[in-house]
This record gives sequence, C-alpha cells and structure tokens, in this order.
Amino acid sequence: MVSAMRLATVGVSNMKQALSLFRDIMKLKVERTGPVSPSLLKAWKVKPGTKASMAILSCKGYAMGQLRLVEFTPTPTQKVRLDFGAINPDSGTDVGAKAIDFYVADPILPSVRKIEAAGYKFRSQPVKHQIGETISEECLFSGPDGVPVLIMVGHRHFPTSMRAGSPDGPFSEIPTISIVAGDLMRTRAFYSGVLGLTAVGDAETPEAYRSMVNKLTGTPDGTRIHFLLYGDPPEASGKILCVHFFNRTGKRLTGRMKPGHLGFSLLTHDANNLDDLHQKLRVFGSEIVTPPTLITDDGKPYKLMMAKGPNEEMFEFTQSVSVPSKGRARPVSKAKPKAKKKPAPKKKAVKKPAAKKPAAIKKAAKKKIAKKKKG
Repeated sequence: MVSAMRLATVGVSNMKQALSLFRDIMKLKVERTGPVSPSLLKAWKVKPGTKASMAILSCKGYAMGQLRLVEFTPTPTQKVRLDFGAINPDSGTDVGAKAIDFYVADPILPSVRKIEAAGYKFRSQPVKHQIGETISEECLFSGPDGVPVLIMVGHRHFPTSMRAGSPDGPFSEIPTISIVAGDLMRTRAFYSGVLGLTAVGDAETPEAYRSMVNKLTGTPDGTRIHFLLYGDPPEASGKILCVHFFNRTGKRLTGRMKPGHLGFSLLTHDANNLDDLHQKLRVFGSEIVTPPTLITDDGKPYKLMMAKGPNEEMFEFTQSVSVPSKGRARPVSKAKPKAKKKPAPKKKAVKKPAAKKPAAIKKAAKKKIAKKKKG
C-alpha cells in the first residue's frame, strides 16, 4: 500500500547551524534546497503568512531515508518533544515522535567525538545490547533544537534492517525512526493492516539486556520495553520502530508532531493509490488533516494527503500523477493524405461573329442584286 519512509522532516530554527551538523560533519549530500511552495505550506496547515525554506539531504543519493530540514519564518517556539535537559516538561516514554537514527562505522567512539566536538551533548554512552538475534551498539544525543538523534553500529543486523555496505560514508541515510507507542494491538493494526508495511521485528527486550536498554532510553531499571519494527522489504532503509514501555508509558504528546513545530515533525511515504488509502484511514478512524490534494508548484506534480497515526504520528502520503502540459502539439497522423483531384482543363471560348447591324444588312443585299443583274 505504501513505501518505506522516503523523508523524515525536522523543523529547525537555524538552517545554517543544522546543515553544519548534517552536511558538514555527517557528510550527507544536499539533494535540493529552496523555498517551500505556497500550496505545500497550505496543505501542511501552517499559519497564514508563514514562509519556509528547506534542504533535502541523502546518503549517496539513496531514495529512501532522506532528511528534510525546514526553517520557518517566523521562527516557531513549540517543540515536538523536549524530554532532556534542565527544562524537560516531556518524558522519554511519552507517546509520540521520538528520534531519527543513523548507522556509523565500528568502532562508534570516533563518531561520538566528532559530534561532541561540534557542541552537541550525548544523553548516554554507547550501549551494546541484543534483541532476538539482532546485536546493536547505540547512543543518543540532542541535535538541533533538541531533536533526539541516535547513532548505532549494526554488529549483527539482517538485510531487512541494514542495507548492504551501510554506512556508505561516515554516516548512513536514515535507516529507522522511532515512535513511542501507546497501544501495541492498535499499532500493529495500523502499520500492517492499513499501511501494508511488513513487521520485520516484533519482540520484547530480553531480561538479560533490559538494564542496558533502560540506560539507553533513560527509563527506570527494570522497565519492560517492546520493539515493533516496520519496513518495506527488500528496502532496508526508511523503517519505523515503535517502542512500547508497558506500565511506564507516559502521556500523549497531542498535536505536537506537525509542520511548523521544531523537531521531528513529519513522515513522508509514497502511496500507489491515495484514494484507496484515504478510505482505509477513514475506516480505521484516523484523523485526515488534508484530504488528497493536487500539488503542482513543487517540482513534478503529485497528490498529497496528511493523516494522523495511532501514536500522534503525522504522516504525509504522496502519489505521482501525470498532468498534460498546456499547448502540447497534437499527434501527427501516420495515414497518407488523400491525393487531390486535378481540376478539369478549361475549354477555350470560341468567339461568335458579331451580329451585323440592319444598315449593313441592306447594303449587302443591294450589292448581291446588282451582281445578279450584271450576270
């Protein structure tokens, strides 16, 4: 029904500062920069009069798991999540958008030192842990405007989770984003049943590794944690990791994840049939923020729909469309033109002798009589 996540959008207050991290330190490739089109801003439901510029970055041009940075004017004050630091009104277990992830090479510490040297603070030291047969080493830092960013080494990650050769550079594309889930059954029904994504992981952290994962996530020791990982195999990037904290689950971050706020604010997936998806979302009970709408001023034309997921997620679903260009020449017929009939030759007009006048007739008659008399 939908593709893997193509774009993760992060609202930033300072584009130059954000690019210094993601482009200059992490060496992601800038694919596109420029203003956000008026029709897209309207579809995003931002406040009238708001303007925005964006930068889209990838790892070596990979289509899935790209990062879209958006700087709004006037600068927003609302953050999607603020769960770390001296002033942290939110909890790490609150339901809603959480972090964006990147693979780095083993060992992980050189990457940590680069980020620390740029002034970003890590929330945890690297933690190595195991879920099922998957072995990871991870740590979390606060990126631009406090957005949680996780870097990891895939010590034992399968092809459904980690692209062959990743990271293809100092840092990979976005292989995974994380969402704190409030209801596991409804989350499964949404991602598998409505979106048609595949569960490539569905397991609780084993007790032997629970304490390590508690340190990584900043939860009290002994907190049970369940991980649901959704993707679009064989695509390994652009996955969604839903994390459930059982009885430690916090409040819902209602209305936080949306364009116009600072932090991880939007998930973009391609759809093969937007109208069909629209109907499925309505039956499921999702809030439709923007019904299928044609966007023609943002590069190639496409249809867009925005809807909320079961865990305060904000989705942007897109579908390519073809719009006939104005003034396009008509196709030329391959049939041979019929031969034109030649016009019939014109007949030459024969001049009739001029009619003789009555006086001339009398004179001719007298000549004729005189001739007879002589004979």
